[in-house]
Amino acid sequence: MVSGPEKTVYTTCVCNCGGNSQCVIKAHVQNGKVIRVEPDDRYNPGVGMEDKVLSFDDILKNRLQRRPCTMGLVFHKYLQMEEERVLYPLKRVRGSKRGEGKFEQISWDDALETIAQHMKEIRDKYGPYSIITPYQPNDSLERLFQFWGAGVDCWGWCSFDPQRLMSHIMAGVPGWNYHEFSSSSAADMLAHSKMIVLWGFDPTVQHHGPAHQFAWFIKLAREKGTPVILFDPRYTGTAETLADQWIPIKPGTDGAMFLAMANVVFREDWVDHDFVKRFVEPNGLERWRRYVLGMEDGVEKSPEWAERICAVPAKTIRELTQLVARVYRPAWMWNHYSVNRKAQGEQTFKAFASLQAVLGYWGMPGSGPPMNLGPHRAFDVKASWGPPGPYRVPKFYRSHYWAQAVLLLDKVRNGELSEEAYRKMVGWRADPSLVKQFNPKMLFWGGGSKPHASNHLVTATDSPNDQVKAMERMEFIVTMHSRITPTAKFADIVLPAMDWMWEEKTLRRTSYGGFESVNFCPGVIHPKGEVKPWIWVYTKLAERLGINPQDYFKYYTNDANWDHDYESYLRDCYGQVIQYWNSRNKEVPSWERFTQGEFINCDELEEKPHTGCWDSFIQEGGPLKTKSGKIEIFSEYIADERNRGKGEHFDSFGCLIDNLPGDWNDLEPMPVYRPAIRGMEDSLTMKYPLYLLTPHSRYRVHYLFWNHPWLRGDLYHHRVWISVADAKARGIKDGDQVKVFNDRGEVRIKAYVTSRIMPGVTVIRQGAWYEPDEKGVDWGASPSTLLGGDKESCTTAPKATNLAQIEKIEG
Repeated sequence: MVSGPEKTVYTTCVCNCGGNSQCVIKAHVQNGKVIRVEPDDRYNPGVGMEDKVLSFDDILKNRLQRRPCTMGLVFHKYLQMEEERVLYPLKRVRGSKRGEGKFEQISWDDALETIAQHMKEIRDKYGPYSIITPYQPNDSLERLFQFWGAGVDCWGWCSFDPQRLMSHIMAGVPGWNYHEFSSSSAADMLAHSKMIVLWGFDPTVQHHGPAHQFAWFIKLAREKGTPVILFDPRYTGTAETLADQWIPIKPGTDGAMFLAMANVVFREDWVDHDFVKRFVEPNGLERWRRYVLGMEDGVEKSPEWAERICAVPAKTIRELTQLVARVYRPAWMWNHYSVNRKAQGEQTFKAFASLQAVLGYWGMPGSGPPMNLGPHRAFDVKASWGPPGPYRVPKFYRSHYWAQAVLLLDKVRNGELSEEAYRKMVGWRADPSLVKQFNPKMLFWGGGSKPHASNHLVTATDSPNDQVKAMERMEFIVTMHSRITPTAKFADIVLPAMDWMWEEKTLRRTSYGGFESVNFCPGVIHPKGEVKPWIWVYTKLAERLGINPQDYFKYYTNDANWDHDYESYLRDCYGQVIQYWNSRNKEVPSWERFTQGEFINCDELEEKPHTGCWDSFIQEGGPLKTKSGKIEIFSEYIADERNRGKGEHFDSFGCLIDNLPGDWNDLEPMPVYRPAIRGMEDSLTMKYPLYLLTPHSRYRVHYLFWNHPWLRGDLYHHRVWISVADAKARGIKDGDQVKVFNDRGEVRIKAYVTSRIMPGVTVIRQGAWYEPDEKGVDWGASPSTLLGGDKESCTTAPKATNLAQIEKIEG
């Protein structure tokens, strides 16, 4: 074959790693193939150590190369793993079992007609609440349901739902209004913080910026004399390279430490009285103060009390509190998402945010965001597809509990379980009377804006063993994906989706992290086979269901004009961005320049690091949208039992509290300490004594890259971490084959015996692909196989932990 000309295309990495949509990749394309990639070279070309040549202001404004991490630099090789790729619509071979992955190619007409026909038949036979989504919410499918008049969606995510809920409960800010409670944290930290204290945060893995830029900012802060303290049960890369002090803490007990720090603040009168008087609702604060001091229950939440729970010495808690309250003020304190991904995670986070409030740290430059790390500017990169349809799609279950919502219905129908108990267990957030009409028979997921999480057998924090049982109850299953994943193997129809990194054309805005930018993915290569844009798929399916396709996607005219129609949509998306910055007298690239590779460095356009919505609240004195207009440590709404059990909950201003289920189970109105269900204080430890953590891998984002040949083998060994003491007690040596098990499932994996983890704690990194044998034993060793089982505290916290046991496999 004659080689064609080589061209260079700038794009942005879209991994959902915390730094997504910030890392810029310079791709070299030849003959429709990405042949090599380079890092961004548009800032400081040819410079290795940028901090040596840039001014401090340049660094704060993020005039830095958007360098990808290892995964971004090998992403193009993942695209070339064609044996997993879905290039044509597929139908499960007649007579084959779900999960075997036996498919035959069909046409798009056949695929869309088959799906539409099944949807109609199932709705007619089983009612409007018979077609459901698994983990996670699918806004594209929900829109289809709105116009079709049937279907059920789920609610909730696995990132930081406890923070989302508490931003609304405490500050009246809906959980998805990031711009109202986030900040440009890394720059703010570097510019203003006198100390950095981290709980459960490893920015050498969890990026929160281009590649490991957040970790680099911590390094810069440390080099200029800012001390760094890390609390983590693991001795991580951050502990090794960024921290002055590493303090192990029992996972799931951080809330006790936050309460003990508040106890010291109250006892020593280190409260920021001026801040509290102006911005904190006094009656709730006083109720919490009395609880923390033991005046209500006779148990003082002292450092000695906390030491017995979390294993951090009382002396350490006292000294740390003095440092952050008096000596190194402001201290940048960050309670990472992982800390709250456990039962009682809402309480843990609320205790932390309340501690920040009494210290006067809400909105103070250099104190860290009480709620979230970016994005934090009030513009959208998604233009409206048109008005919503008339059908309001109900949210019947928390997304992680979709399988339980299916399986537990049997107990409701035969009288073993009351409807009230069922609603509590699955996180019902709809009209309570609709349980009787819920009859799930079809499962549909795929496409949408979150393909990285659509492999729900791996990414949902519930055992795939139960999910498979629930899938077996379905009469029809549809998924849309670019690859045959473990989840896709169970589908009846698999629709080919564009590779959202290399083939899809879209605007991207930072989703998480301490930096913010707007980038463009131009569609680096043309998709092979019969791959279609996911928006086109839903638009055409709407048409098959008798819906005007322009109602679903207002830009659509006809298939022949699709590229032009979609271009019009993208132009309108970017128009919103231009309008936002022009209103602030800031010039941004034109559409033509933007689509040719220029991006918007939002931090560069600001005069100083951004500290979130607190600008209008703290600096201008405007009220919050809470009943009192202030920070509410005690929630009158949660305390009022008359509100419990409603289908949906609304705040004093009529705004839906969209992360609060109908019944909030054991959620307390103010931050108190309750031992985590399936935590280190649970009686279940008698049977399963090790506390399992499931952190992210340095070489994987959720399930993505699990099969990448350059990111496995010698580079990454998938093993279970076990402490030296725990291994010795079980006769386990490093490299031994072991089984890790509990009442949720069993995985087979090799042991990594290490002193880098606390005794009583074990780790299997998230994202391994589920590979069950005929007995359900998972040889892929996906930690999700071991998750779930907590039906007593289904509120918002996604439980990415559990209790387990490890035994050596002999022979």
